[in-house]
Order: sequence, then C-alpha cells, then structure tokens
Amino acid sequence: MYTLNVPCTATLMLSGDQGSEFSMYAKKASSTWVPSAIHVTRNADVSTLSPASSQKIHLESGEWFVVVESLKGFAEYTLTIDKECPITTSCYGGPCYNMADCAPPMVYRDNLQTGFLNSGESKTFAYRLTGNRSFVEWVLSGPCDESAPLMQSKSDVDMFVTRNCGPDLDLYVYEACNPKYKPCVAIAADIGLGSNAYVGISHPDEEKLYYVKIYGKRGSGNYHLTARSYTGQDMVIAGIKPSEYDGFIASATDVKAPDDLNVTIPVPPTAYTIKAAEL
Repeated sequence: MYTLNVPCTATLMLSGDQGSEFSMYAKKASSTWVPSAIHVTRNADVSTLSPASSQKIHLESGEWFVVVESLKGFAEYTLTIDKECPITTSCYGGPCYNMADCAPPMVYRDNLQTGFLNSGESKTFAYRLTGNRSFVEWVLSGPCDESAPLMQSKSDVDMFVTRNCGPDLDLYVYEACNPKYKPCVAIAADIGLGSNAYVGISHPDEEKLYYVKIYGKRGSGNYHLTARSYTGQDMVIAGIKPSEYDGFIASATDVKAPDDLNVTIPVPPTAYTIKAAEL
C-alpha cells in the first residue's frame, strides 16, 4: 500500500510484466486514521475494472491510500503518477512584467471519461458546472492520443483535431436538452474527420446541465473525453483571450446528431467540481 499526496489532480499508471494481472484500489483519506490494505480494497473510492498488466486510475486532489494487488503469480511493475496541476502563462501572449496586471489561468477541474465505441454507437454524458466559470472545454481523443493536451493557441487546437488517426469520432454539445430522450439541436459540435474533436464554450451557464454526446461515425476504438473548466473574469486561457476562440468553438453548430443506437446504464455523478454522469 502507498500513501500519495495529490496537490491538484493526477493520473496513476501501472505497467507490469507481460502476462501479469494487477488491480489497483484507491481510497481518499478522511482523517488521520491509516486504513489497512484490506480495508482499502473493500471500500475503495476508485478502482480498476478488471485485472491486467497495465492499469490507470484518475485521482482528485487530496491524500490517497493506494493498494496494488497481484492476481496472478509474481511480477515486477512500475508505478508512476502524472500530476495535473494548475497552469500559469503570460498575459495575452506577452511576458508578465507587472503581476498586478496578470491573471494566470487556472485549470479548476478536469473530469475524465473513458471507454470503447463501436461504429454507429454513441455515449451521452451530463455535466453540471458548479461556480462561475469563464470557459469550459471538452477534448475528445481517440486511441492514438490517451490524454488531453493543454491548448496553448488556436493552432494547437487545429493540429489536435486534424490528426487523422484511428476511427472517425464526432462530438456534440447540448445545453439543457438531453439528446437520449428527445430531439435536440447541438449548440456546438465538432464533426470533422479523425478520432480527435474539440468544443470550447466561453462563460457557460452554471444553472443549466450540459449534455455531451460522442458518436462513432466510422471504425471503432477507445476514447478519452476530458472536460476541463477554467475560472476567472475574462481571464487569459492558456495564453490567449477567450474571444480568440470565437469562430472556432467548433467546426459546426446547430446540428442534429444521429439517434442513439445503444442503451447505457446510468452511473451516479462523480464528486468533482465538474460533475459528469453517463446517461
């Protein structure tokens, strides 16, 4: 069992010998009490779904107890933690000489959803943004990119979404309308070629639910859907002003997605600042 202090958010990755079978369990500390490894495995807040030689779990900020369990024989493994802390940047593309004039952007919370999409299949997630946000973005990456990069400029977004690799996946965003149960028109969508897609919205409405649908247009493969929100008043986001995203919030707006071709079991919202539930 390991004890980890996560200052922001983090992804914990395990890589074991070929043919090994490991599981990971993580429980967040709620007091000074140190639990046993058995208690963590039986009462884990986060755990892997099935044994495998490589595993990955996402942790929010705080102190965590992490247990690595071998389900098959003996094997060596490497455990790494990728911390996802707030970013700082320059002011409107230039260096900050007077910090009073600078409002460093801050990643307030990430929410990661992963899974597998077949051709013609779709998944729908619901998000609630608590507190005032100046910007929210959804970054969809396919099997060729396992993580969502921090976009430094519009050209970074262009480069990300035009990477034509793997299946063709589309991304649709709806405001206060659930596309699984009635016809809805997306407020923004990225329906370009390739497995990567991006949608960003300035000053989202914190009183409304946002529904995000990902659709497998062609081919099949793993997906990673990251929702990332920023806080601040008209702050600079990753070195650019939010207004510079205007016109590139998505490649298409006011579009209708294909009907849902699958039924998924609802899961409860995660206890993140960005709350998401698959519908």
